Amino acid sequence: MYVPKHFKEVRKDEIIRIINNFPLATIVVNTKNGLLGNHLPLLVNKSSSEKIELIGHIAKANSLYREVPDNHDALVIFRSEDAYISPNWYPSRKKNREHVPTWNYQAVHLHGNISFSKEKKFLLKTVEQLTKVFEETSNNEYDWNINSISSKFMTAMLDEIIGIKIVVSKQVAKSKLSQNREKEDINNVYKELKNEGFEFLANSMKKL
Repeated sequence: MYVPKHFKEVRKDEIIRIINNFPLATIVVNTKNGLLGNHLPLLVNKSSSEKIELIGHIAKANSLYREVPDNHDALVIFRSEDAYISPNWYPSRKKNREHVPTWNYQAVHLHGNISFSKEKKFLLKTVEQLTKVFEETSNNEYDWNINSISSKFMTAMLDEIIGIKIVVSKQVAKSKLSQNREKEDINNVYKELKNEGFEFLANSMKKL
């Protein structure tokens, strides 16, 4: 990923914030049959403190499991909100300065080694963590929760999936948030993004 110096994202808390808020990752691997891409939600394994470790699961039928051996190189991509930025949003245009349109976004590329697990304990832990994160707002008596599933059904479902773990060895992150613009332009882009409903992207600009 091309990352000019002024767009380089090195803040670990911001990288984790992007991953946590936009967990649907793109996993890309190179196989003997060519490049293979998959889209699936991944979580940061909080029990791993040294390196970023991602966990998730795929269907047994997924060719990712059939074509890729353990510890194979993988590229994982997370992307935040993105938005078109119009030159009309730059107050400096009134000073007869020329501008062109652009696009603001945040992206995280994580390089690492992927491994697979059929271990029931790992699968159950992964499913429970995913469920806890994405069902955390459900508190009503009749809302679905993982404890409402019978052990027989759960066992049958676990038999159909494979757990995955990716230990990250390299990260490249980019926050393209108008850092190369004048202050008045940055401030107005922030306001316009807020008005357009791009809350996360606007708040990311505010955190710079």
